Amino acid sequence: MDLAAKSSPKKPQASPPKPPAPKPQAPPAPRPISPDAWEMRPREFLFEITDEGANYYRAFDATADLVAGLYSDGRIRLADRDGRRFAGALIGGHADLLELQHNDWSEVYLRVTPTGRMQLELRGGPYDGHVLTCEPLQT
Repeated sequence: MDLAAKSSPKKPQASPPKPPAPKPQAPPAPRPISPDAWEMRPREFLFEITDEGANYYRAFDATADLVAGLYSDGRIRLADRDGRRFAGALIGGHADLLELQHNDWSEVYLRVTPTGRMQLELRGGPYDGHVLTCEPLQT
């Protein structure tokens, strides 16, 4: 008996239909920020942290004017009148700063001039390239 002659070739099985590929989703919309958070005056932002060992400064150059808080645990905060708020931690005179409203990063270097004045050198962000002279704030 010739089995090859009697059996007919099998038809290929159709594979089950594939589900449609998921459509790419748009990135989630940023959460709205309460306007009250950015209406806080710059000094209020600095004094929000209670620290008896903190030092507060006006940090400025010809075109920029900020306030800075240096805290006893190494934290640093900067704020300007336009609502920008920066926070970081100083390690060896350097800190990566997070601009809280826009979630952007920059850097700050703390240095003392030969005459004993403290300066903040900012790199990146809205104050890139500024060297700000620090004077103690009258609290």
